[in-house]
Amino acid sequence: MQKVIYNISLYLSFLKISLKEILIYRIDCIVGIFSQLIVQLVSLVFMFVVFQNTENIAGWNFQQILLLFGITRISIGISGYCFDGLYDIGPKYIKSGEFDKILLRPVHPLISIIGNSREFVSIADFILGLVLTIVMLVQLAIPVTILLIIKILFFSIVGALIIGAINTIFSISSFWTYRSNEVIWSFYRMYTFTEYPITIYNKFIRILITIILPFAFVAYYPTMAYLGLNTYIIYLSPVVAVVLWFVAVKLWNLALNKYRSTGN
Repeated sequence: MQKVIYNISLYLSFLKISLKEILIYRIDCIVGIFSQLIVQLVSLVFMFVVFQNTENIAGWNFQQILLLFGITRISIGISGYCFDGLYDIGPKYIKSGEFDKILLRPVHPLISIIGNSREFVSIADFILGLVLTIVMLVQLAIPVTILLIIKILFFSIVGALIIGAINTIFSISSFWTYRSNEVIWSFYRMYTFTEYPITIYNKFIRILITIILPFAFVAYYPTMAYLGLNTYIIYLSPVVAVVLWFVAVKLWNLALNKYRSTGN
């Protein structure tokens, strides 16, 4: 347990250094954040158009869907900043031979890689998600208390950890294909299924995003709890996160043992 705490503190130190490096180019950071906001606003416009032709989706009204979208963006924003380095394992580190240098460091290579995040535009997702969540809570007449805000932030971090664990599991493909970005992206985009109530999908899709790739625990089940629709299943989210990270680290270490330098 002491080793886990040490590795987490080391990882947070890397992220802090990464953030300082990002803020050196402030104009680039601001433009990137603004661009990402535009992209997400387009998604909101699409939702608005959909609700011009229907009053609800699987019993969820427009405000509830927007709340779900907001909760999702918070977790996406956190995971984007914390785990974006996973996309670079294949093309940036292994294929170029830089991974050999990382192996010489007195720290687990996975921590070095994910601690070297440069995805500053994910801050836009976090800000948009937080603002949208608070606005929708007010419109839905849900009391916005300090306890509720803490709860939302806590389970949003848990959701980000779930996303990070899933991406970590699929990043091991880079040890053989050197193309971790395409593989991770293919499975990561399945989170979009949970931007709408999962009851609109068939049984296979529901099983896929709840058990096999449990993106439903990122925002869907937490949002149901905030709406008072299901107040208990949300507490399975931390368990899911812990189990996924246990599996992710084990698989990553097994793949690491199979690593062979590219000789670059």
